[in-house]
Amino acid sequence: MTRRLRVDDQAAPLAVAGDWPRFSWAGTEAEARILVWPADDPGNPVWQATDLGDPATGVEYAGGPLRPGTRYRWRVEAGAERAEAQFRTAPADFPTVGRWIGAPGGAEFGEPVLRRTIRIDRPVAEAIWYVCGLGLQRPAIDGRPANDHRLSPPFAAFDRTVWYVPSDVTDRLGLGEHELEITLGNGFFAVPTPNVWNWHTPPWLGPLRVVAELELRYADGSRELIGTDESWTVTRGGTTLNCYYAGEAYDATLPPGDPVPAAPVDPPAGELRPQAHPPVRVTWTGGPTWTRVGDSWVADFGRTIAGWVRLRTDQAAGAEVMITYAEAVDEDGLLRPRSVHVEGDRFQVDSYRGNGELDQQWQPRYTYKGFRYVQLDGLTHLPDARTLTACAAHNDVDRVGVFECSEPLFVTFADAMARTITNNLHHVPTDTPVYEKNGWTGDAQLGAPTMISLFDVQSLLRKWLDDLRDGMTPEGALPVIAPTAGWGYHELAPSPEWTTVYPYLVRELYRHYGDRSLLHDHWPAVVRYLDWELAKLVDGLPVSELGDYLAPGTQGNGPDDSVLTAAAFLIRALRYAVEIAELINVPDQGARFGTAADELHDRLLQRCLAPERDAIIVGDHYSQTANATALVHGLIPDDAVPAVVARLVADVESRGRHHNVGCIGAQTLLKALTWNGHGELALALARQRTYPSWGYWFDQGADTMWEFWEDSTRSRDHYFHGTVVQWLIEDLAGLACGDHGWRTFRVRPWLLGDLDHASHVIDTVRGRVGVRWSRTDDRVELDVTVPPGATATVSVPGVDLESPAGVAVDAAGELVVSSGVWRFTGSQTG
Repeated sequence: MTRRLRVDDQAAPLAVAGDWPRFSWAGTEAEARILVWPADDPGNPVWQATDLGDPATGVEYAGGPLRPGTRYRWRVEAGAERAEAQFRTAPADFPTVGRWIGAPGGAEFGEPVLRRTIRIDRPVAEAIWYVCGLGLQRPAIDGRPANDHRLSPPFAAFDRTVWYVPSDVTDRLGLGEHELEITLGNGFFAVPTPNVWNWHTPPWLGPLRVVAELELRYADGSRELIGTDESWTVTRGGTTLNCYYAGEAYDATLPPGDPVPAAPVDPPAGELRPQAHPPVRVTWTGGPTWTRVGDSWVADFGRTIAGWVRLRTDQAAGAEVMITYAEAVDEDGLLRPRSVHVEGDRFQVDSYRGNGELDQQWQPRYTYKGFRYVQLDGLTHLPDARTLTACAAHNDVDRVGVFECSEPLFVTFADAMARTITNNLHHVPTDTPVYEKNGWTGDAQLGAPTMISLFDVQSLLRKWLDDLRDGMTPEGALPVIAPTAGWGYHELAPSPEWTTVYPYLVRELYRHYGDRSLLHDHWPAVVRYLDWELAKLVDGLPVSELGDYLAPGTQGNGPDDSVLTAAAFLIRALRYAVEIAELINVPDQGARFGTAADELHDRLLQRCLAPERDAIIVGDHYSQTANATALVHGLIPDDAVPAVVARLVADVESRGRHHNVGCIGAQTLLKALTWNGHGELALALARQRTYPSWGYWFDQGADTMWEFWEDSTRSRDHYFHGTVVQWLIEDLAGLACGDHGWRTFRVRPWLLGDLDHASHVIDTVRGRVGVRWSRTDDRVELDVTVPPGATATVSVPGVDLESPAGVAVDAAGELVVSSGVWRFTGSQTG
């Protein structure tokens, strides 16, 4: 079945940029044919082709010129199958007639509301509204939102890139008069509260502004373009404060004042581009249980959320209700969110001043918070079931992967990690929805494999790669957060374990999605970055300000010398660069990075391998992380592996089968044990319920992954320690992506302890990939689903699989299967 039709990795996009879009789809086994035609001229296709290469990873358009601002349809024909979709090309230039406008200088408009009335005098066939409001926008027609996007447009370094958002508003524009309205908020464009990351003083700081164009195509064939200009008016909205950190304040008694003409404003320095990744949307709503604590009311929504609450109230005129958000309550049952990184005494607090009417309704427009609990102070009536509704909001990425297992705790881990990830997707992969909301590079590097195994994040992470490149200095330096207002080049930097996410993610996105254009696009910047890293080696080794962050009992870096983790991640990045160069047919450009990786590896062993060749030494203590990471990254000489593994096992056993790792070791320890004959110990660690362990969190009431191992953790919505789920998927279920957009993949489950089944299913660019194993006594059944165009290697350690007829065996003794659903059986040998 042909499915997952995409244009430039988007389903039915409204503004495809460029002259050569990529078409992709999954599930075609028969020879396929593609046709593309203007929606208003179906008899005249602009492209039809049958020599399509690998459509799962993208077929570049090769037809006649595509008209800007035009809707097209396209169809895939494969045998008797037909599948059809549509897309619209971006305007040739945006803006064309629209001008950047804002509130007049010197006037006080905390929330500018810009309006214009238009008249529609003939039937509209199509209407697309392109809007870019900085920092955040809410476009509406006749008081109704133009789309369901929130926290729009996307966050970026606005002096480098500015995203505009198209909306199809055809059904909003019948005959007669209509009011166009665009309301503006701050976002990261104009954070008002001083903070350690300098978001309050970015290089792009300036007045809020907007440019928009409404493109109208009438039924009679005529067209009209209506843009923002000085004919628009500005009034004041009721929002008096909006800050991503402090929260929002709204005054329902505030008069809007008389409208005044909008003023021209300089455009931002960044390049305007159409948004090409899923918007932030509300994806879940729910009500609370209430507890009265003194004069306060505390709502518990039963789950950890990134978003906000909707308020329905009969609040007395002039009375202000304070709405405080937190992930946990203090000992006295009240909420006291605080941050040492943000100035002021207001943090994660909204407020609403009532107007005395019945059934007032309000929700924040320009902020989101991380919370499970909400406290109301100053409410002038008793709360009821309608008073608060929680709204979870994040980039609306599709869930594509599902893990299942006979151990309920492991299913809990997977579900918690999925929620933690989505709670941290707000146009960038963030660290926490409460305290920072920053795109920390190290968090994303550690979390990306699990993220990609659970969600379709192709276009979102591609956008973030652009953010990384936008943040690169001419010399090649990357900040530890992206985007950045200038912070992170020297603060907590350099940190190769963090910033090597750039070449790593370029390579991994190709591995999972197969888009070779991504490699070509980012290769020059990857080279510049790696040259910068190599130029600052000290005595042949990298220096790092960060490392195995937040091991038990620490509040940051632990006692480890970070040279091992920094070198391991840099070596991997260098070797990935060699692979990228080969994939884009410039192997000579990448060869020197392979040489540099080998030299760095040799120097690292000289520095860190113990004379007894049984451990990696990174201080006057034993490091689980350093040794596990060296094993998983293939840095230990073969002859030393048994002794290094034995020391690692002994340390874990000496701690009562507990780990002693931070964020990097959380990703590598279980793999190091499993791959080296100690899977039962890895299973015991994963199942551990006492501190420090993943299970300990959930015995303390967690429903997401935490930042610290302790129950005093700062953030309760932090995915970088949750990479136990990567082990569950790749090693326990046994499914790992190979390369070229799942053209190859590996099935190699480890059957551990008393577990009797595990599975992982994922919808890839090629179609569904799945593995499920089960066992009864010593008999094992293994089901493997291979989509069209893919090949899987299959093995089960400790099991003699009986090979179905026609299954090949490779040089390593693994079974090799192509498209289809396969069942293998066998007996455990030990």
